[in-house]
Amino acid sequence: MYLFGFGSLINIKSAQKSFKNRVLKQDDLVVVSLLGYKRVWNSIENVIFDTNEEKAVFLNIEEDKNSLIYGVVIKIDEDEFEVLKQREKNYSCIKIDAKAIKNLKLDGEIYAFMTTNEEKLAKKDDKDVVIPQKYIEILEEALENYDEDFKNNFKICLEDFPFPIKKDNYIFSDPIQNKASGRE
Repeated sequence: MYLFGFGSLINIKSAQKSFKNRVLKQDDLVVVSLLGYKRVWNSIENVIFDTNEEKAVFLNIEEDKNSLIYGVVIKIDEDEFEVLKQREKNYSCIKIDAKAIKNLKLDGEIYAFMTTNEEKLAKKDDKDVVIPQKYIEILEEALENYDEDFKNNFKICLEDFPFPIKKDNYIFSDPIQNKASGRE
């Protein structure tokens, strides 16, 4: 089975934090293009900056038949999948149609984590949410490992942020999520 990564999982260091039983190589993050989805800043997670709990917004994907996004697929086993479910606990696990992957034939099922719960989706006029600067840095650092097409496709979401950016370090409010994402 495979996991499609479109946010922090494109960063080898960030992804590695959820893979305790093997060392990932950049080659394990296989570049693919996914038709029918776009990246959006609207997935709300509760995080702690210093001692204050706040709502932070992270990247999400949503269906859009006219869009194509670059991301990576990582071959995973059942145990790794369970850890990743804890890491991405506020996202719904969705199955991706293999035909939507345009540049690669895969020999297993493909999953992605996508926020679908309306209560966890930020709206344009939300005033009480922020985007963590440290998350943006994880994304920007990851782009150094990809070609210009990948970078150009991804950089669209790194311009004109829809919410204020907060510079402090953060951890997730949920200790299980922190452990699964290496933030404990």
